[in-house]
Amino acid sequence: MCIRDSLNRAKPSQHKKTVAILGAGIAGCTAAAALHKRGYKVTVIDRHRTAGQEASGNSQAIIYPKLSVRDQPLPRVNLAALMLASRYYKPFWDAGYGEQCGVLVVPENAKVQQDFIAISERFSHQDSLVQMLDNAGLCALSGIKMSSELGLFFPQLGWLPPAQICQQLLQRDSIPLLSADIKQLKQSDGNWQLLDDKNQLTIEAETLVIANAYGCGQFEQTNFLPVTQLRGQISLLSTSEASIGLKTVICGEGYITPAQNSTHNCGATYNKGLFTTALREEDHCANIEQMSATDNGLGTALGPQNTASMDGRANYRCTTKDYLPIVGPVPYVPLFLEDYDALRRDARKLIPTLGSYRPNLYVHCGMGSRGLCYAPLTAEILAADIAGEVPPLERELRLAMHPARFLIRDLKKKRI
Repeated sequence: MCIRDSLNRAKPSQHKKTVAILGAGIAGCTAAAALHKRGYKVTVIDRHRTAGQEASGNSQAIIYPKLSVRDQPLPRVNLAALMLASRYYKPFWDAGYGEQCGVLVVPENAKVQQDFIAISERFSHQDSLVQMLDNAGLCALSGIKMSSELGLFFPQLGWLPPAQICQQLLQRDSIPLLSADIKQLKQSDGNWQLLDDKNQLTIEAETLVIANAYGCGQFEQTNFLPVTQLRGQISLLSTSEASIGLKTVICGEGYITPAQNSTHNCGATYNKGLFTTALREEDHCANIEQMSATDNGLGTALGPQNTASMDGRANYRCTTKDYLPIVGPVPYVPLFLEDYDALRRDARKLIPTLGSYRPNLYVHCGMGSRGLCYAPLTAEILAADIAGEVPPLERELRLAMHPARFLIRDLKKKRI
């Protein structure tokens, strides 16, 4: 059996009916909904009393589209996630949460412009997914005078208030949310125990899903995952007479949303190694410059902005080196490395073992700035894995997001 088959088939030995999910962001709440749908008794635990208070807490977040003509795992996962997300959020848009106003993506440079042309040719018969627009089309659909020569328009996408989506997912299915700051995970008598900052037992459940973004690094069971805590700041730009007419989300170097309460959400920065949620004026300036770089016409429409008194929000993404999410069972690292030790000597060796995994422990994180897009798909993959169902995505793409992929790569490269 090859290593890829082994990773795909490695599952806990027994499927349980009670599940604790640590983290009430979009990853945790979509996972909770997917498992509830399959008959599991689910409880979500978060250090906040309300869902969606950290990375999922911006007032307007977009479903960011990323297509490619390359037949590689990342663009293929992006396409699958994009198509499911547009259907998944339709009931929320219909109920008045956010707006399915479409997302317009303009090229950042000449090379990307050529890529857009190739993408439009590849998807030329899928107008409901993506359409190529010339400048006249960009101006007509966006509602403002733009300068870009061309762009890709995704009519089925838009923006959402992610915290409200998280809260609605839990409320809809009456999924309880416990407030606790979990510091330790233990397994006892077949159950996972979650202990708080006072070393008190908060809850125990037969299956545990760790969905607390970069917080997975604090636990002994998942601290091998190479995730990065990456700060991002969004800015609330004042509307102008011209920008008030913006009808769709525009993406390029950054993104900007249609006006809500006389402001546009604009962002976001990527501040590696910066650990503060305090707003910084230099980041407001960077976001505005990014919008002007996205399209000169957009910068003109926005006009002068007072960055000294500008409002916004900063929080942290959970990113991975390969830009793909992490979803699946958690390896028991010491034994897993023994199972696949032969890869240190021969990276192509076929190893006839399923590998060693921690019983009924899963992880669901690493979505970067595309949580709204990835989460519906990865939540279904996770729930199908736990329930022993036929998975909703082909093996190669599931393995590309598997938690064990980092250990396998490091073994092959003799890093561990």
